[in-house]
Amino acid sequence: MSKANKAGSLAIAVDGKKGSSATIAVAGFAMLMTLSVGTARNSMARRDARISSTDLKMSVRVYNYAGDSTDMLRVAESETEKIFAKAGVHLEWHDCTSTARAQSADPTCAAPVTPSDLRLRIVNRVQLKDSHASALASGFTFGDFIIVQLEHLRELPVPAACFRDVMLGRVIAHEMGHALLGEAHSPQGIMQARWGEEQFDLKAVSQMLFSPDQARALRLAVKTRTRP
Repeated sequence: MSKANKAGSLAIAVDGKKGSSATIAVAGFAMLMTLSVGTARNSMARRDARISSTDLKMSVRVYNYAGDSTDMLRVAESETEKIFAKAGVHLEWHDCTSTARAQSADPTCAAPVTPSDLRLRIVNRVQLKDSHASALASGFTFGDFIIVQLEHLRELPVPAACFRDVMLGRVIAHEMGHALLGEAHSPQGIMQARWGEEQFDLKAVSQMLFSPDQARALRLAVKTRTRP
C-alpha cells in the first residue's frame, strides 16, 4: 500500500540560442492507492457536471530548502495558483520552511496534516534510493508529498522568452496535478508529457491549463478531500 509507483515522466527540451539543447524529465510518482482513486475520480467527474467550484480550497505547505529568493517563489506560486483557479480550485500557501527550526508563525505548519493539505519541498537536488526515477528528474510526487528539485531548471539554456519562476510554477502545477489526479498525462495542457520552449513562454498561459475533464476531476478530488 505504501510502495510508490512510477507515474510516467514529463520530458522538457529547451533549445539554446546556439542550437544546443538540454533535456530534463519531470517525473510524476503516486502511491498505488492514490493512483487508483485518481483514475476513479476522473471517471466520476466526467459523469457529474453539477460539481460546484464554490469554496473549493487546497492548502499547500511549502518548504523551500533550495535557497531561492522569496520573490521568485512567490511568482512561481502565483503562476501555479492561476492554473488551479482556472480549474475552479483556490490554493492557500503556507511558508513552512522555518517550521523545522521551530520559528514558524504560521499555525497551519504545526497542525496535523489533513486530506486537504499538500506538502511541497523545493530542493536543489535529491537522491532517491530504491526508485526507478530518472537521474534527470525535476519533480516527484509520492501521494500528497511533492518534491521539486531546481538543479536542472537552473542549468537549462533558457531563451529570453522563458522565465525560470514561470517554469517553476508550471512544474509545480504539473506535479500537484499528479498528486490529485493520478499518473495520467494528456496530449495537451499542463499535464502533457513532453514540453518544449513554447510551454514555458509567457504567451502560453492560455494553453498550459487543465483540460475541462481534468478540471472537473480536480474539483471532485478536492471536494472529496475537504468534505466534513
